[in-house]
Amino acid sequence: MTVGRVSSTELPIPARAGMVWSVLTDLESYPAWNPFIRKAEGPRRAGARWRLELTLNGRAYLTLRVQVTCWEPGRRLTWRGGIPAMPHLLTGTHDVRITETRQGVSLVQAVAVTGLLAPGLFPWLRTRTQARFAAMNEAVRDEVARRMAETA
Repeated sequence: MTVGRVSSTELPIPARAGMVWSVLTDLESYPAWNPFIRKAEGPRRAGARWRLELTLNGRAYLTLRVQVTCWEPGRRLTWRGGIPAMPHLLTGTHDVRITETRQGVSLVQAVAVTGLLAPGLFPWLRTRTQARFAAMNEAVRDEVARRMAETA
């Protein structure tokens, strides 16, 4: 099986990890603020199956079924999904990490892609995924700031 990694994106957010986590795991609010994952449904726990509606360009949508493989509140959220019944062709593992810093937190998103189709898709995936991760990170930051302002 071929393995590759699409470059990750990182963004500092001047907030506590718990606040960033609460935004990331408030799946019902995604349509209001998330430009990459327009819809997410499923139980909030490791092992859960989620249904995600993604956009790679702001217009076209793709529905994926994924399994949450890591659920560490305030620190890490990971899910894995691929082509149903043919994971050897393409499987992706999406990893979101929140790390405490002196100024708040660092939010990092990355995706590792495996499968026979991975090498041919890397140039296309790298450009689109990196742009969508960056847009989502900025939207998380903005939503955190909005919620903090509401409670101030």
